[in-house]
This record gives sequence, C-alpha cells and structure tokens, in this order.
Amino acid sequence: MNGSAPLRIRRGARGALAGRPVGPVDPWITRLAKLVPAEIVAVYLAGRPIAEARFEGVWPLVCLVLVIVVRAWGTADRRGPQWLSVLVSAVAFVLWVNATGGGFLGWRLDTDVASLGVLVWTTLAPVLWRGDEPA
Repeated sequence: MNGSAPLRIRRGARGALAGRPVGPVDPWITRLAKLVPAEIVAVYLAGRPIAEARFEGVWPLVCLVLVIVVRAWGTADRRGPQWLSVLVSAVAFVLWVNATGGGFLGWRLDTDVASLGVLVWTTLAPVLWRGDEPA
C-alpha cells in the first residue's frame, strides 16, 4: 500500500491551545487540487477522438474506473483509501465529461449546465470535505 498517500486530504489534529491545528493541514487550494481528477480528464480528452469512432460510450466508463483506481491508490494509507475523496473525484469527472460534450451510457447533461456544475462542485467540495483526522 502507498505509505505517502499523495492525494489524501488531511485535517490537522487540534491542539490544546485555542484549538489550533497541530500537524499537516491541507488548505482549500490543496484540497481542490487533490480532488479534481485532472490526470484522468486529460487521459479522457486525449483518447476521446479515437474512442468515439470505435468505443462510443465505453471510453467514459473506462476513464471513470481509472479515476476510482488512481484515487483509491493515491489516497490509501495504513487505514485504507479515503473513499469520500474518491467519490468526490468521481462526481467531478462525470461533470467534466458532460461539460466537454460527452456522456455516460447515453445520458448527457447540457454542456452549459455541466460547466456550471463543474464550477460549483469544484469550489464547494473542498470547503465541505476537509479530510479525516490524523491517525
């Protein structure tokens, strides 16, 4: 298992002095960067022209599986994957696919609505999900 968990969201333990965080804390912008599956969005976009001709509808699902696998690996520490982070990233990926004109299993969201969804989701998700407490 990956000991460093580069994509794991961390919330610092609270110290006795005025409840200030002690230990590593991921600020909002770091949580945002860790939750947006930019690497798999890039894979999806790079493979889409080839996949649309031969595997329409399958390519987004393959990439969604990649999001889950990469994010589970990237958030895993001795406690296991951080499944809430994986879920947040998976939802973000589905929104990104729709915002770029794609869809899942014949279901497509209007690109303008999906684009607004991307903006709202990627802004609010790191505000609401601050990570788990240190072990």
